[in-house]
Amino acid sequence: MVFSIIIPVYNAEKYVKEAIESILKQTLDFCQNTEIILVDDGSTDDSRIICTNYVQQFPNNIKYIYSENSGPGSARNKGLDLVNPESQYIGFLDADDYFSGNALESIDLFFKQNPTVQLSVIPLYHFEKIDTPHRLNYRFEKGDRIVDITKDYKDIHFHIGGCFFRAGHILNNAEFRFRSDLKFWEDALFINTFLLEHQNYGLVSTPKYYYRKRHEEDSLVNNAWYDESRYTNMLNQCYGSLVEESIRMHDKVLPYIQFLIVYHIRLYLLPKNNEVIYEVLSVEEQKVFFNELVHLLQQFENKYIKEQDMPFYYKRYLLSLKKHGWPYKQSKPKIANQDVSITKIRFRGLKWHIEGNFMNKEYFMKPEDQLFIKCNNKIMILPKKLLPSKRRVIWGSLVRDYEHAGFDAHIPIYCNKFQFGIITENKRILLNTVNLLKEMSKIK
Repeated sequence: MVFSIIIPVYNAEKYVKEAIESILKQTLDFCQNTEIILVDDGSTDDSRIICTNYVQQFPNNIKYIYSENSGPGSARNKGLDLVNPESQYIGFLDADDYFSGNALESIDLFFKQNPTVQLSVIPLYHFEKIDTPHRLNYRFEKGDRIVDITKDYKDIHFHIGGCFFRAGHILNNAEFRFRSDLKFWEDALFINTFLLEHQNYGLVSTPKYYYRKRHEEDSLVNNAWYDESRYTNMLNQCYGSLVEESIRMHDKVLPYIQFLIVYHIRLYLLPKNNEVIYEVLSVEEQKVFFNELVHLLQQFENKYIKEQDMPFYYKRYLLSLKKHGWPYKQSKPKIANQDVSITKIRFRGLKWHIEGNFMNKEYFMKPEDQLFIKCNNKIMILPKKLLPSKRRVIWGSLVRDYEHAGFDAHIPIYCNKFQFGIITENKRILLNTVNLLKEMSKIK
């Protein structure tokens, strides 16, 4: 047997057939090369009937086991215990997802060409509610390759679907299993504990893992934030465990682990999740969570926060927590570091018509503040144009506010080069210098 594919099943009667069929229809011959292990985690719908029907069709290639509901981690562990001892690779597929037809053949070829690689993954694509590639698919832009996590620290991975392991390490190590006591991130912990030991993994770019974003999934995902274990327990048992493992194995928190955890922490800052903490945790529990978050961030370098692909105010917020602790302290604004951005330029008659806004990464314009331009030593006040409010609050602290930041002005033809400035608290502060001719070419 070449492949053992483990599929946890829980009330998946609408989807599990598609998942199984995607394995049956692989370019790699199913009966000769593959077994499917279906672990029914206490389904109450017709999942059992569908699964057992497939077992009857392929008794030598499909196994089915039913157990009381205990979560996906426990289900995957039961699947690992049933893997054919002659299998070369173990793969994971969720019951509502499916593989592209070339997945197993591509993985088999990659492993044969790279005999030292113990784990390979394929790119993930959402379907159903949204049709987009996963945020981390940038890793596959260079084609098939091997990621060295000690160097390529931005090439993080944490989703078990589409992961394929060489079977030997797992089958020969009965203690290496998914944490069944965790409700969240047990797959990320499993994968990255493995990577801390092996230090590399393969990227196989041509096949696809199709990850179903159900129409009703938003409510399920949002409800997860009402579980107390998503907070302090998540920080300590999930993120903290990886930090401890990294220190134990490498005597430091590897940049890869730092980047991975900060990437995932951003989920707490999203508007749809951020305020839930006040409904779930008591005031004292909130303090414990925030202090534990600060402690975690203080083990990381600023570099791995600054390099994240997330809004600047998220990064600034995390950096402030790391430096000053909880509660959040707004850093003293450095207005002179800010720029005024031009978004539209038109030339009409003998005047330039310009529109734009104040890029307030650190400083929020007050209603009484005024933008101006300085041209030929003359000061011209810019008329205000209110932009749509984009206020953003994280755990009670205002971190972004674009209101009062826009302008819409006509300026003389000779002012094609000038300097922006802001008047605040009776002070004039000069900002960036612009050349309208160059700016016009950029906007076009």
